Amino acid sequence: MLTPGAENSVQRMADVTNTAQIVELWKSSKRSPETRRSYETDIRYFIAFVLGVSPKLVQLNDLDLRTVTMNDVLAFADYLETKEYENSTRARKLAAIKSLLRFALKVEWTKFNVAAEVPLPEPQDKLAERLLSELEVMTMIALTPKGRDRLVIQLLYYTGARVSEIAVLTWRSVQPGRDGNGQVTLYGKGQKTRTVVIPKSIYQELLAQRTNNSPDAPVFISRQGGAVGERRIRKIVAESGKRAGISGNVSPHWLRHSHATHSLDRGAPVQLLQATLGHSSLNQTSRYT
Repeated sequence: MLTPGAENSVQRMADVTNTAQIVELWKSSKRSPETRRSYETDIRYFIAFVLGVSPKLVQLNDLDLRTVTMNDVLAFADYLETKEYENSTRARKLAAIKSLLRFALKVEWTKFNVAAEVPLPEPQDKLAERLLSELEVMTMIALTPKGRDRLVIQLLYYTGARVSEIAVLTWRSVQPGRDGNGQVTLYGKGQKTRTVVIPKSIYQELLAQRTNNSPDAPVFISRQGGAVGERRIRKIVAESGKRAGISGNVSPHWLRHSHATHSLDRGAPVQLLQATLGHSSLNQTSRYT
């Protein structure tokens, strides 16, 4: 769905004269800044391929979308396969091209969508490769020094939170629960909010390391005094995985996957797990079964 601004812009298509303007209109319909940035990067990559130049040198207006053929898109798909990208990366790059060309037809900048019949790569389900055993998770926690870093790992695992949700966590979102337990309110994708119970021991440790009484202060503080960033959280988890002797670059999402699987192993209802993880569809959660 186009944003109101994009709809108005589409109505003024007479003002659009080049690829850069089409891309800007198309990007305005994307929700997050991260999506817009990655999609524009993919478009530049495609243009560079068609023109046979380096992506670093390409400008959006170097290629007129009206001259793109189905053979160009198919050749690009074949090229991506030779680069040994994972299927998910290839699929994203092709999806960006297909989406842009579909949009160009919709606003009547092109007469045909030449990418309509180009298939996307089948996704590879590597979920099993990213699951940790309970012993591995407990070893990661035990070998991480007490304090912020250990609490980051514990909270990621016990809440099944995304790294982005932990990075923006403030004390306003950490509240007492029943029987001495705590509860954490997480703000996830699509502005969705959910509340997850955390064990009493972790809740008490969180309170013990609190240094700022402001409800808007970050729970996890960087050395500079602000909120710890996603990159630092990823590094904390990766270093913890190495200390535990786990092969591969352990990421926060591995802990989320492991939380889900271990919860089901212990008999948690799949509907409860869906609510905990913030999945919009039960089908997403059912993968763990």
